[in-house]
Amino acid sequence: MKANDPNLISLAHLTRSPVVRSAEVSAMVVTDRTGVLIESSGEIDGETAGAVYAVAAGDLDRLGEQLGLGPFQRASITGPTSACIVAIHEDGVMAMQLDPRKPIAAMERKLDGVLRR
Repeated sequence: MKANDPNLISLAHLTRSPVVRSAEVSAMVVTDRTGVLIESSGEIDGETAGAVYAVAAGDLDRLGEQLGLGPFQRASITGPTSACIVAIHEDGVMAMQLDPRKPIAAMERKLDGVLRR
């Protein structure tokens, strides 16, 4: 992507949405589809995490196509110390880390609303 690419602007706009900036989100990463970091916040190595999220989203996208599910939109991953929502938006990948003890479904609905799905 080039610096004047309109998708960069909408991805940057997404990082400023109230959903992403809410107290439930402990860290956030936005990259392009190749894993190039656009923005990150919170206690996270944005470049490393962003690259991993981008590869995972690409793999899930290909998996969905192969299984006839259609393109990847969003996935939630929960572990003992953190939970994460990974979503594809236009030409970018967004990941938010959350507290795994709190309900994730409400945050997924809020994110879908921001992404207008």
